[in-house]
Order: sequence, then structure tokens, then C-alpha cells
Amino acid sequence: MDLGRLEKLIGIDRQTVKGCNLSADEAAIVAHGKFAHHSFCLVKDWAILDLEITEEERDILLSRGLKPVLLYALHVVHDSRGRFSAGDWVRSSFQQSYDDNGFFITKNTVYVLLGDGNRQQITAGDLLSLQ
Repeated sequence: MDLGRLEKLIGIDRQTVKGCNLSADEAAIVAHGKFAHHSFCLVKDWAILDLEITEEERDILLSRGLKPVLLYALHVVHDSRGRFSAGDWVRSSFQQSYDDNGFFITKNTVYVLLGDGNRQQITAGDLLSLQ
């Protein structure tokens, strides 16, 4: 990853996004009630990543009900299925939808975005380098 892209990923070229302003306990209750048939994962220190792809790749994703958008979080607070431990980082699969109250929804998981985060563009190469 080149230094210019790294600078973008750590916050120089980004848009601030409001997340869920509930406590972790309150957010877990809301997620469980509102999305009863989904696993949920509470995260903080997060970024919504708009993947830079071709129109053809975009059309393929859209035809599957997905958007070229992923979530990257530096800190898992709680995962309802125990897939991630508190303090782990996580990168989601592609977004199905986004609820402005801080709920980022993929095929298998509702990510509850605690606090403010950011939104930014990312290339596929840079995405693969996130670990």
C-alpha cells in the first residue's frame, strides 16, 4: 500500500459519519429486537469503505442485492455468535443495506456502529492489505 492511500485510510481524506449513540448494552437490546433473525456485532473505531470497482463489477454485486461497500472496525465490543472476541478487528462482507441509526447490514450480520466513524473510498488492493 502506498503512503498516500495509507494516509487516506487513517483519516486524512474521509467523511465523518454518525453511528449509533446508544450504550453497548442498549444497542445490543435494540439490535436483538429489531433484527431478531440476524446475528449482530457491536463495533467501535469503524469506517465504511466504498470500494472502487468497475461498472461491470458493480452491476454483478447489485444483481445479487449487494452494494460495493464494506465495514472495517478496529474494535469489536460484542459479537452475538461469539465469532469475534472483544478487542478483535473485523472486516465485513458486502453491504445489503444501511440504517441511518448506525446499523450496517450484510447477508449474515447486523453491525451496530457505536459512536462516530468515517466513510471513505478504497481500492481492492488496499482492501486486501487491511489486516
